[in-house]
Amino acid sequence: MAWTCIIKGKEIGDVDGDRRNSQKVEQYSISKQAVYMNGQYLPVSEIRCIRVQPSVFRPRHSCGIGIPVFKIRLDYGGEKPVVLMIEDEDNADKVVSLICTSNTDIATEYYFDPRTGMRPERISPPLY
Repeated sequence: MAWTCIIKGKEIGDVDGDRRNSQKVEQYSISKQAVYMNGQYLPVSEIRCIRVQPSVFRPRHSCGIGIPVFKIRLDYGGEKPVVLMIEDEDNADKVVSLICTSNTDIATEYYFDPRTGMRPERISPPLY
């Protein structure tokens, strides 16, 4: 599979070798050099800010409540940030940890509940 870099001109050297040494977390692969998803990769060195917050994923054409997930927003200075959806909170923390150990200059933001001032575990989907 040919991997393409999200940021043109910031490609890494040995993509296949780097991906083989990456760690898989749910549907994403994370290495010291890049975050791999859907045939594309984002170099870790280009990530400026990570924001983590609980959310709900509603697939198109579904009539259900939705799946509680954690959204991890990776800002790299482009028009559209990369958003990773992770189902398990421990996996969300693992993704942030893997990325931040490779690039210590990344600013990390977590969502805090305005009423309690604490990190919520999940946002419950609305009941209809």
